[in-house]
Amino acid sequence: MLSKLSLTFGSRQILQDIIDKYPDRKFKLMQASEHSHNLALFDFSNKPTVFKSPVEYTVLGEQLDSEYRGILYYQSFQVDNDHQKILFNTLNKIIDNSNPLVNGQAFLQVDNKEESTTLVLLTALNDLDELMAWKKTDVFKQLDSFTTRDPNNTYYDEVYRPLM
Repeated sequence: MLSKLSLTFGSRQILQDIIDKYPDRKFKLMQASEHSHNLALFDFSNKPTVFKSPVEYTVLGEQLDSEYRGILYYQSFQVDNDHQKILFNTLNKIIDNSNPLVNGQAFLQVDNKEESTTLVLLTALNDLDELMAWKKTDVFKQLDSFTTRDPNNTYYDEVYRPLM
C-alpha cells in the first residue's frame, strides 16, 4: 500500500534525467492539460524522495489499481477549520466507495507544515471522457461545496496526461 508520494516539476530533459538515474522507481511523467508547458514527475515508489524540490504527501487512503493508469485528476482543497473535518470525512468516503470509472485513487495530505491543512484527491482514469462521466456521479457531487473558491475555501484542480 502506498504511504508516501512525491512529485516535482521541471523541463522534460531534467525530469528524464531523474527517470534515467533511478530506474527502480515507479515514476509517471505527466503533462498538465491546462498549462501545457508544465511537466510533472510523480513518484509512486513509496520510497524517500529523490527530488531536489519535491512536493511531498502522506497518503491517508488509497483504493484500486496501484499502477495509476491513464490521466491523473489532481484536486487540492484547503478549507477553514470549521469545514476541515467535514472535508476529511467526505474524502474518506469517496476513497472507500470504489467506482468502475476510476483506475486508482489516493487521498493525500501535503507534508509541508505551512500547507499541512491542504488535502488532495488524486484520481486516475482512462481518459477525459471517463473523467467527465465521473464528475457527473453522486460520489463526485459530494465535493461540490468544497470546489467553490471563496475566502474560506481554496480549491485547485488539474488534469495531467501521461507522457510515458
